[in-house]
Amino acid sequence: MKKAALILFSVAVLSACSPYGMQGNPAAVQAGAAIGGVLGAIIGDRAGGYNGSQFGALMGTVAGAAVGNAVTTPRADNYEEDGYYIESRPGSYPQGRYTPVSSGLRVTNLRFIDDNRNHVIDAEENSKLVFDVVNEGDAPAYNVTPVIEEMNGVKHLLISPAQQIAYMPVGNKIRYTATIRGGKKLKTGEAVFRVYTTESNGAVSETHEFSLPTQKRVKKK
Repeated sequence: MKKAALILFSVAVLSACSPYGMQGNPAAVQAGAAIGGVLGAIIGDRAGGYNGSQFGALMGTVAGAAVGNAVTTPRADNYEEDGYYIESRPGSYPQGRYTPVSSGLRVTNLRFIDDNRNHVIDAEENSKLVFDVVNEGDAPAYNVTPVIEEMNGVKHLLISPAQQIAYMPVGNKIRYTATIRGGKKLKTGEAVFRVYTTESNGAVSETHEFSLPTQKRVKKK
């Protein structure tokens, strides 16, 4: 009976994982498994002696691994399809900051979604830059950092800090979202952005460059 319960429990927990397997930080998965195993053993021992301890340890290990994976696996945000698809151009690499190493990662489907849908970064407006990062290489990628840089020196333009993706297996695709906010003193002009990814092994993906107009605050009469 306990073996049957364990099998059903394991299937239920692991079915919540990605079809690519455990995508979370490997260290977090292992730590979760270890902690879950110890706690399960203690609870099982109190409930049913030695056999209960063994059973509890197994269940705790499975649950702990799943929790560790869940809290460190990047989530894909779903946004409405009325965003403005950006026409980007091949960009240059930052001078003196990277020695580009071939990367299997690719940035695709860049979209700009602003509050009023005028495809302009307005002063005091929040907008989002959404794009997909795809691992088309032949090896997993670790500590992937999507980089978004404004190259035209536009002041009073805020870009949310980069969020690192711990692990991307081959074939994996992550939808990444960054927030862009025009400050109160933003001036009318043009912002030029460069987007790419870096990895822990020094690999840098191909860069994309594109422009978006900016608009100063219009005073209400």
